[in-house]
Amino acid sequence: MANGLQEGEIKHELQSGGHLRNVLIITKTIGGAAEHLAYVRPSWRREFLPLRTWADKEDRTYKDLDRLLVLIRDDFGYRGFIGLYMDGDPDLARYRALSETEEAGEQT
Repeated sequence: MANGLQEGEIKHELQSGGHLRNVLIITKTIGGAAEHLAYVRPSWRREFLPLRTWADKEDRTYKDLDRLLVLIRDDFGYRGFIGLYMDGDPDLARYRALSETEEAGEQT
């Protein structure tokens, strides 16, 4: 099973009628430079999943936040709120709870 979503998979599902429900971006400082990783919560999956590189080899990070936003807004057509957090922010726990709450609601 994949650990995340690849750009091609997202575009395919969007063309098939799916949509992105939520997006958040986590910023990490690696070697003194900021890198941004998007997590998306699509309609065809329950949880937030990271963008991954081709063949699901690793997380797809962006050094240029604007480039990542263009991908999300223009290529994926997402117009909703995009949360931007620093890695380790305690507010990130609510996104896990959001996914778990919906999962429980769908099982009942």
